[in-house]
Amino acid sequence: MKHLILTVNFCLITLLALQAQKLSIGPELGINVIPVENSNMGKNFQMGYHIGAQLKIHVSEHFKLGTGLYFTQKKKMYQQNDTSSVFDLFGSFIELSGLSAQEVDSLVSSFGANTDVTEETKGVVAATFVKIPLLATYHYKNFNLYGGPYAGFLIMANRKEETRTQIPLMNVIDVSQFDSTGLFSAFLPAADETTTSQTSGTDGLNKMDVGFIAGIGYEMNQLHFNLMYSQGLLDYRDDRGKEDFSALSTFRFSIAYLFDLKGNKEASPRLE
Repeated sequence: MKHLILTVNFCLITLLALQAQKLSIGPELGINVIPVENSNMGKNFQMGYHIGAQLKIHVSEHFKLGTGLYFTQKKKMYQQNDTSSVFDLFGSFIELSGLSAQEVDSLVSSFGANTDVTEETKGVVAATFVKIPLLATYHYKNFNLYGGPYAGFLIMANRKEETRTQIPLMNVIDVSQFDSTGLFSAFLPAADETTTSQTSGTDGLNKMDVGFIAGIGYEMNQLHFNLMYSQGLLDYRDDRGKEDFSALSTFRFSIAYLFDLKGNKEASPRLE
């Protein structure tokens, strides 16, 4: 799939470049503003980098075709909740008594005790893609209107997670009454504990991102100021299971400095 997209884009860009009156090329640097979470207080945004090179093909006075090669960072926030029994933590010891953790859990729960262990994990995945857009540009005076598809290929990702574990039963039991030395208490889980972790890798993530881009821009000599919005069409996960569909989206502010190159002289209009 990705090889087909690259081949089609390359052939189309090459054909139009050969027929163009002028080409422009140069570096582009920007910041992705990424909506990652909706909360009662509003949207939560994070920043990501966007850097690469832009190629602009001047097809006519008002129509241009833009493409490029970029390294762009996109982010996604996720939340997972899991509930288990506190006796699952001591399963191997309980089995020595001839009972199972489930049987002990049912017995203790029958007296009204809360034996749940709840884990709430909040995380942010920051994924870096090689991105290739294909944008049609309508140019009028100093303003540009952009629109078109893009393809992105995942090259690396980092995850940061915060997990809060709560065990209500540990708040009820006062172990210090029979463990004055604190030796036994050291082996018991905390009633409320938060841990953080950070990992790298692309496992579980969709290796491809396909979507569309729309935006506006302003030219001032060779400087180009752009405001873009991109929306992915694929879920960012490899397998979302029963989770709701969730694609990658960004707002981007960027600045490009383009150098004009000579195009096909035969394509230039002749004055009689």
